Amino acid sequence: MADSVVRNDILGIGAWNPHWWDFMVRGAVGIVFGLILFFMPGLTLLTFLMLFAVFALVVGILLLLQAVAIKDGRWWVRVIEGLIGIGAAVSVIIWPGITLLTFAYIIAFYWIFTGVLDIIVAVEAHKRIHGEWLLIAGGLLSLIVGAIVLAHPLLGIIALAQVIGIFSVALGLLLVILAVKLKLTEAGTPSHV
Repeated sequence: MADSVVRNDILGIGAWNPHWWDFMVRGAVGIVFGLILFFMPGLTLLTFLMLFAVFALVVGILLLLQAVAIKDGRWWVRVIEGLIGIGAAVSVIIWPGITLLTFAYIIAFYWIFTGVLDIIVAVEAHKRIHGEWLLIAGGLLSLIVGAIVLAHPLLGIIALAQVIGIFSVALGLLLVILAVKLKLTEAGTPSHV
């Protein structure tokens, strides 16, 4: 038993488990953000912008905290992803009068870049966590939605809000499932998700 604990510590396998709450908070924020967008399609552009800014800022800060807390070889990927989120939030807050087209491009590039970075983290962490496929699925979902918004940036505020709302709920659910999986693994309960 002691040998497996030492081997897991050397490989960093248990490094992610204590941070299950980070994925839970990110998932919950995504679900709440998505439900607001989906069920309140008549939001004004300014309200939509500020909701996105809060979402991106919270996720960015959580990713920076995760980069400091989880000691592995790809901490810099989470730093970049966190800075992208904070940068997107700050740009929306500083320039609230941006057009829908500019906002659509900010969102598209935010999700494309964070999707690529989530996939990089998942591939790197596949020996450290069980359920890395959830991060890969979330990264692919981010890439797909980012590409859709990039290809059709003038969908209109209501359509854009609903697409992003559905995506945010789906991504949030994936992160919550990953958090539960990490928590169960940390507690010593076998998880087969």
